[in-house]
Amino acid sequence: MSKNATTAEGWDEEYEAGRWAFLRSLPESGRYGIIGMWLNLTQAMDEVLDIGCGEGLLYERLQPMGVKKYVGMDLSPASLQIANVDPASASLRAGDMHTFEPQPGETFSAIVFNEVLHFAEDPASVVARYRPFLKQNGVIALSMYAPKRPESGANKLINALWAATDDESQWEVLDDYRLVSDKKGVTWRMRLVKPV
Repeated sequence: MSKNATTAEGWDEEYEAGRWAFLRSLPESGRYGIIGMWLNLTQAMDEVLDIGCGEGLLYERLQPMGVKKYVGMDLSPASLQIANVDPASASLRAGDMHTFEPQPGETFSAIVFNEVLHFAEDPASVVARYRPFLKQNGVIALSMYAPKRPESGANKLINALWAATDDESQWEVLDDYRLVSDKKGVTWRMRLVKPV
């Protein structure tokens, strides 16, 4: 498997070459379904911020479920060009998850980190940075690919993030999943949290 890009230009090349088109496939849909149900059942579909939105797939999945306002942010401007969103309810913004700032006064009922926190050295601090952008009772959905090797760098990041969100003085864990696709032979760790 080739190494992921590290710059906006590199990500642009990958999106333009279609490297990430496989995310539209049926075997990738399970985690989108879980995230959609989480947001639906916690009444968090009013204003959704999707960090690392890529081609806007989460928007495509949430749109039939009634998402009212969607903001997608990605490092790659090319991915945002590919995205097919309704400008009446969705906006796309190029940016970096470490420095992104919402527009003045803008807050969200849900913030989604779907397969993007592997690109942070300290995922827990990135997630904590977004707490002020949540409305009261807002939720944060986390999804991370979990390789088979327990000692992999990705699993170390997941373990650190899960340990941070286990802190009951800071977070309430509303749901926790280990999603396995037998078709793909892939596991994701997923968690829905709410600030305390």
